[in-house]
Formats: sequence, structure tokens, C-alpha cells
Amino acid sequence: MALILFKNALLVTMNPAREIFRGDVLVRDDRIANINKTPEAHQHEKFDRVIDAGRWAILPGFIQTHLHLCQTLFRNQAEDLPLLDWLQKKIWPFEAAHNEASMRAAARLGIAELLAGGTTAILDMGSVHHYDVIFDELQKSGMRAVGGKCLMDSGENVPAGLLETSQSALRESERLFKTWQGAANGRLRYALAPRFALSCTEALLREVSAMAQALGCMIHTHAAETAAEEEILLRRKKLRSVGFLREMGIAGARCCFAHGVQVNEDEISLLAQDRTAMAHCPGSNSKLASGIAPIVKMQRAGVRLGLGADGAPCNNRLDIFAEMRLAGLLQKLRYGATALPAQTIVEMATIGGAACLNWDDDIGSLEAGKKADLVAINLETPHAHPRNDQNIYAEIVYAAKSSDVRLTMIDGRICYEKGEVIGMDVDATVTQVKTELAKLLQRTMG
Repeated sequence: MALILFKNALLVTMNPAREIFRGDVLVRDDRIANINKTPEAHQHEKFDRVIDAGRWAILPGFIQTHLHLCQTLFRNQAEDLPLLDWLQKKIWPFEAAHNEASMRAAARLGIAELLAGGTTAILDMGSVHHYDVIFDELQKSGMRAVGGKCLMDSGENVPAGLLETSQSALRESERLFKTWQGAANGRLRYALAPRFALSCTEALLREVSAMAQALGCMIHTHAAETAAEEEILLRRKKLRSVGFLREMGIAGARCCFAHGVQVNEDEISLLAQDRTAMAHCPGSNSKLASGIAPIVKMQRAGVRLGLGADGAPCNNRLDIFAEMRLAGLLQKLRYGATALPAQTIVEMATIGGAACLNWDDDIGSLEAGKKADLVAINLETPHAHPRNDQNIYAEIVYAAKSSDVRLTMIDGRICYEKGEVIGMDVDATVTQVKTELAKLLQRTMG
């Protein structure tokens, strides 16, 4: 059993009292054994490692509630397009051309970036095929994740390689659930992931709702991302996406929607009433010109909120620091300078994200007994000075960068430290990514 002591760190606990103090964190095996303000409390313990954290702030690991690891290979390959064109002209053909080798390279590259930036848990939506490969890479890396294969049995201009029957989609989802749910010391969980309302039949969506209830797993889907999407649904179904998904049985505490850019007041009330979570992706929403989500209104209404980078080709980074900063700036532009305080943003990236994943009993805050998922940030940098620890949240959101991350720990295991992703040859991964992208582009053109 490993015993690791972080000494004299500035602890941003995100516990119920939102305590911030200088102290020690004792990690025993995969959990936080103790947090103490007095160093003497641990002087008689025999440690496997003692880490001097006097120059660091330590937070619970960051949680991203919407990602597409399968798309990391497509970074810088799909520029200057609105969502539906971006999907139909670029992303769907790329996804249809994936094989196991290219999927593995994409997942590994994305995971390396996430770990280096302090992300410890994700909610991931895969492509239609090869999700075992994603889970395998998540398992090897030490990352904590909820994820699932994408479900698509309908839609315009969908490549044949992505279209499947509803029954085959559900059978494969059930197999993946049985294979991976609770794997890797409980770090991996399954989510049913219908892509969005326009790519799924009503029959499939109703079956997803029933299956999620039977299996006890999450549902993750896109909703209310663009005005064009809402207009098409309104014309075809006489409902907008939040109401339509709700009528299909997709709503409630086990559901996390991505985006919500176009939600109106009535839909915000429904989200809050149903306890449906929303993942805010400000970088993606800006780059695809989808709009600015009314996060302040959702937050005031009591909607559970998280943050996510979305996919590399619509961002182009998987950087939680960039998302936190942009979330704050955009809401201030829309609602005024006092909108969305920095503390609220850090909550969305930690304990709020954990609640979106229904995992806040175990992650999202620094508390004795919780999983040892944490990130250490060096704030002794030129761009963070002069310091103002009276508002450490603002320092984290507006001054800190992902390059300030010094250590990322998940389940008590150090996964990133001193510029190195532990257990991964990042240079070899980048080389493999270049090779697999070239092959994938050839398959797409062929």
C-alpha cells in the first residue's frame, strides 16, 4: 500500500465549506487518507514519498463533461465551418474512415494532453465503432472516465460506415457495458451516447431511455447546440431538442447534455426540474459560431453544470484552463462584469462536473475518504504575479495556464509529473498520430 505526503500546499479543497488553507494531503493507496493544517500531524508516519508542495496550489482534479477522444486525430483538419457542414463535410467522413490503429492513436494523444493539463475525469462520446480501443487506452493511462460508443441510425449525409440499425447499436452498447462497466478499479463507467436528435430515430431514443434505466447507466447526448438544429427539429417534430428528448424519455439525473446554447427560459426550467445536467463548451461554441450559452441563467435556475473542451477539431485544444477562462469572459460579455464569478467556474470544473457524472460522492473535492484525484499547479510564475490569494479562484481561472500543471494524480497514482506522462512515450505517440492521420486521409479520399 502506497503512502504519499504532499507537504505545505495551498489547498483549494472545493469541499462543502469551500475551505482554502495551507496544509498537507496524505494519500494512502487510491484515497485521500487525511488533510491537515498542522504538519506535525503526519510526522510519525513512514511514507513511500514526501513531496514538497510549498510552491503549489493543489485542487481536486479537473473534470471535463464533454469530449470526443475519437476526434483528436482530426485536430486542425476542419476549419471555418458551422456545425452541420463541419459534421457532414469533415468529421463524419473522418470518423467513418477510422480503424482500430487510428482510433488508438487518437485516444492516446488526447489522453496525453488531458493528463498534462490536469484533467483527471472525463465524459467521452465515441464514434460508432472501435470503442473498446478507447476504453483500453483509458485503462492503461490511469484516466477516470464515463464513456460510450456513439449511436446513429438516421440522418442526412451520414456516411454508410457510421449508419447502423437501432438493434445493432443497442446490442453493441450492451456488450460494451458488460465488458467495461466498473473496470480498472472502478475508474471506467459506461454511458449510452445517442449522437443528437437529428441522427437517431424515435425508436432508438426510446430504447436508449429504457436501456439506461435497466442498466443503471448515464445517457450523454448533444442538445440545443445550434439554431439550425432547433429549426429542423421544430419543423419535423413540432418540438425543440430539449422538449423532444424529454418526450423520448431522455431527461433526468442520469442524463448529461452537451452545449445548450439555444435553450430558452422554459427549457432551462425543465432542465432544472428534471435534474438534467448540461456540459458547457465555450471554446467549441465560439469556434463553430454556435453562440453563447445562457450559463448564468442556467446556474441561477439550479441546472447542474460542467465544462468540457468538446473535440480537438472544433476547439482546437482539450485545455480546461482555456475553457474556464473563456466561460467567464463570454458570460461577462453577455450578462455584465459581475456575471459568473471565478469560484462558480472552478466549481463547474471540479465538484460540479463530478455531480454531472453522478460521481461527486467519490471525486470533485479534496476530502478525507474520497478518491485521490488531484492536480498540483505552480502559481509562482511571472504570469501569475503579483499574487492575490484572497481570490485564488480568479488566479486559477484568469491567470493560470495548463502549462503550470506540475503533477496530476488519479486513484492515488501519479499519471503526469515534471512534463512527463507516466507510462507513455509521447514522442512515439505523436509519430504514430502523423502516420495514422496520413493513412486515414487516404482512406477518406479513396
